[in-house]
Amino acid sequence: MKTKSLRREREQNIFKRTQRRLTKGFLGQLMSFLLLFSIVMFAVLYLVIMQDHEQEVKTLAKGEAERLERFLERNPERVGEFQEHELELRGPGQVFVYLISPEGDLLAGNEAFPKARPELLSALDPQELFQRKVKVDLSYEEDEEDEHEDHSELFRKDIRLLIAKEEVSVDDREIGNLYVGTDISFVYQMFTWLFGILIGLLLVFLLVAWFLSSRMSKKAMVPISSAFDRQREFVADASHELRTPLSVMLSSIDAIEMTIDDKQDHMVRKMLFNMKDEVKRMTGLVSDLLTLARSDSGKIERNDEVFDFTEVAQKAVDAMNPIAHEKQIELQFHAPETLPGKGDEHRLMQLLYILLDNALKYTPYGGKVELALSRKQNELTIKVRDTGIGIRPEEQPFIFDRFYRADKARSRQEGSYGLGLSIAKWIVDIHQGTIVVNSEYGKGSTFVVQLPFANRS
Repeated sequence: MKTKSLRREREQNIFKRTQRRLTKGFLGQLMSFLLLFSIVMFAVLYLVIMQDHEQEVKTLAKGEAERLERFLERNPERVGEFQEHELELRGPGQVFVYLISPEGDLLAGNEAFPKARPELLSALDPQELFQRKVKVDLSYEEDEEDEHEDHSELFRKDIRLLIAKEEVSVDDREIGNLYVGTDISFVYQMFTWLFGILIGLLLVFLLVAWFLSSRMSKKAMVPISSAFDRQREFVADASHELRTPLSVMLSSIDAIEMTIDDKQDHMVRKMLFNMKDEVKRMTGLVSDLLTLARSDSGKIERNDEVFDFTEVAQKAVDAMNPIAHEKQIELQFHAPETLPGKGDEHRLMQLLYILLDNALKYTPYGGKVELALSRKQNELTIKVRDTGIGIRPEEQPFIFDRFYRADKARSRQEGSYGLGLSIAKWIVDIHQGTIVVNSEYGKGSTFVVQLPFANRS
């Protein structure tokens, strides 16, 4: 039951991670569209409204300039002799109207906030149409009621001005430039509110988009999960079906070898040896695939029994000694005299075979491989250290993935398919343990396995 539970948990984690990625992808696309739509709508509204106000202030300035020119044409004696408030505020929201001489002197003017004239004049610019932010004084009304109390700081505020300029001339004589300014503070206030509303809507849309993305990702996971189940069943069925013909082939080769006389053609014996070696390699691959397929389907259960782990490890070391001698590798074994405990003896021995075989496979001639066992309270520690080629840091997170081979050329020569460490990880998982690797490229690797291994009778 623990095996099935662990398998289901592992599969659920894989599918949950995949679904989260899909949800993030869908959410990112939806929110990108909504954000782009909001930006475009905000920009369009801003441009439309501002263009309308720009056209309005231009029309206001042009009309006032034409009126002033007609007045001066009828009264040429008034040119250069303007009354201070001869210009009038005519348009809605108009803050000031000033006539400035070519030399920059104020010829005439009128404003809604008399005390703000210095600030308003300083805001003028030679441009045809421009915006300015100006602080104006609104305290004059209160000052009329109470001349002894200073309310100036209480009634000053920033306003946004849209200013247009028109040239005034009579009979080809330049009189000056007419500046008209209108208050567009309410426009900025409106866009501030609109921006806040859009942010609120985006937050609401974010929740809706998350809900829709979650629903879409769940629907997208249905065919993925179905394909995964079909693939898993195919691997299990194919691996099971391949075992029989491979066993027949191996038996047939053994039978042929028995009929060949030592005096017969050496080439025939060599061909049979190569065929037998390849069949064994294929048998090992099929066995590994079947193990992983069964682990996915939950058909393999843990067969716990009480045994001496030191004795099991000694058998694994003895089985690997011929390989170590062939490569002149020093194979060392360190363990207490006995390590009684309870677990799946067959799977734990398979774990030792995988780790030792992996260490011997990637350790060069004349190297060293060490297997060390220890127990602290109810935790068994297995360390397999080698002086092999090591693993690059960027490859270490992937070595327990199926079909992953760090040194692909070397693995192919050694007949490795990248399944051994995946099976080792699965064996450790079903025993609720951990396996990690510490490696320095070019100097060797150390695999450390920690398993719950209580001394039970």
